[in-house]
Amino acid sequence: MEYLQKFLRLISPHSNLLSAGCGAGRYDGILLEAGHSVVGIDQSEGMLARAKEYFPEVKYEKIALQEMNFQNEFDGVICLDAMEHVCPEDWPGIVRRFRKALKPGGVLYFTVDRGGDHVEMAYERAKALGLPVVFGEVVDEVEEAYERAVASGGKAEAEDVAVYHYHPSSEQVRTWISQEGLVIEEEGIGEWYEHFVMRKR
Repeated sequence: MEYLQKFLRLISPHSNLLSAGCGAGRYDGILLEAGHSVVGIDQSEGMLARAKEYFPEVKYEKIALQEMNFQNEFDGVICLDAMEHVCPEDWPGIVRRFRKALKPGGVLYFTVDRGGDHVEMAYERAKALGLPVVFGEVVDEVEEAYERAVASGGKAEAEDVAVYHYHPSSEQVRTWISQEGLVIEEEGIGEWYEHFVMRKR
């Protein structure tokens, strides 16, 4: 939550915020408690239904990150625990859509899943199978998660198993940010995620 608090300190009181890839609204309550109005978007109807139950005051819409078409509407945008589901070819366009959604001077905060040691192993395995992947793409996590769950005596729930993850390098993420003219104000590494907080000029 450290970087979410940093994000909140960078925006004005009573801001209009976009919670992109909001899921069941995990972070939306924090934004509301800080006195902001919130619009939440996600591509999962099931997640949005849960979010609406928790936070009826938030305006939720079924929109994928790749489908965002907001123009200078928000003082701030967050996208937490979601960008790992974006494939490399979609990343630049989504960062561009985030920038367009922000008002001038608006603040964007997103997280990037660090991946871990299994990323290189998954890449080598996928290449050996002849799959057209780039480094950072993990395409076999469903099978591995299922095997881990069974081995530990549990069961793999569908919502807990990722079909696809992409873990871009920090350098690549900075390049995409720079290409859109966004200025990084805060950056740091947590246990699982790298955090990027930036401002639109």
